[in-house]
Amino acid sequence: MNRWRSGGFRARRWRWPKISWSKRRPGWKSSGWRPWSRLPVASQSDAKNASSGWSSRQSKPKRKRRAFFIALVIITLLTVQLFVYVDRNVKGPLMHLAKIRVKQIATQAINRAITDQVMRGRELDKLIEWKTDSRGKVTSFVLNYNEHMRITSETVDIVESSLKNIHEISDKIPLGQALGSPLIASFGPRIPVKMEPQGAVKVELNTRPMDVGINMVLVEVYIKVTEEVAIVIPFDLEPEVVETQIPISYLLVVGDVPMYYYDGKGQPVGANREKAPALSLPMQSVPSSGGSGSISGSKQEGITVPAQTETHADPTAPGETGDVQQHGSNGNTGP
Repeated sequence: MNRWRSGGFRARRWRWPKISWSKRRPGWKSSGWRPWSRLPVASQSDAKNASSGWSSRQSKPKRKRRAFFIALVIITLLTVQLFVYVDRNVKGPLMHLAKIRVKQIATQAINRAITDQVMRGRELDKLIEWKTDSRGKVTSFVLNYNEHMRITSETVDIVESSLKNIHEISDKIPLGQALGSPLIASFGPRIPVKMEPQGAVKVELNTRPMDVGINMVLVEVYIKVTEEVAIVIPFDLEPEVVETQIPISYLLVVGDVPMYYYDGKGQPVGANREKAPALSLPMQSVPSSGGSGSISGSKQEGITVPAQTETHADPTAPGETGDVQQHGSNGNTGP
């Protein structure tokens, strides 16, 4: 019995196996008939399926990590591409709009501050000192240095305080305006724009003469304000110079009325235009291509030049003497 148990029986303590005398499987090495058990034993295919199921359960976290890594790479590439596009195509128009907006805000603030504070209740007659001759006529004028320095110093203080207040204001520009499309000009995210004062404010008090009529000159007294600012937008900063000219006074200087004057064609105009000497305007002469003589009138390239003659008239000749004297006289010649 012990021999049979050791040779072929696969007995278990809790269950007796069922013996079958069927033909052996071809994969066994033993020869002849061998009893085998009908107990459910895991086959090689079951083991492979079990191992494959375990590997599939193990590969799910790997697939998730791989998908996350691919998505991260794609998002990074899209972000870099968007940054390059904004840097090349949007930054320039956006900075241009920011400059226009900052200049507008700065100019309005400076003009309002100077108008309200500097020129309120000021006597501008003290700003100009007139120079007259013995007959009381105005010959020249100069700016009063004390009044000049007072206005300049007050303007510098006011402009600096105005720029400090503007620094705290942040304007926003829609991104659609930077793209240049009228359809989406008011859409898109609003990009903040700030202004940072850079350097000192420069203030100059100057005059500008303007001709008014024949005997009058209009003198404009204005303040020229120059300040350096830095325009700040996301991903960029660029300096800009804001220049403003504010007129504060106008002076009209009246001179003597002339007896006559000349218009743009060289003709005398006025009450005594008959007494005005005749003027001969210089004319461009075109050299003739061939022939000799004193007459130089010709036609070249569609430009007609009148003939000019060199005449040496005899004073005794009555006909030629009148023409020459009329050309060089003052209009008092007779027939």
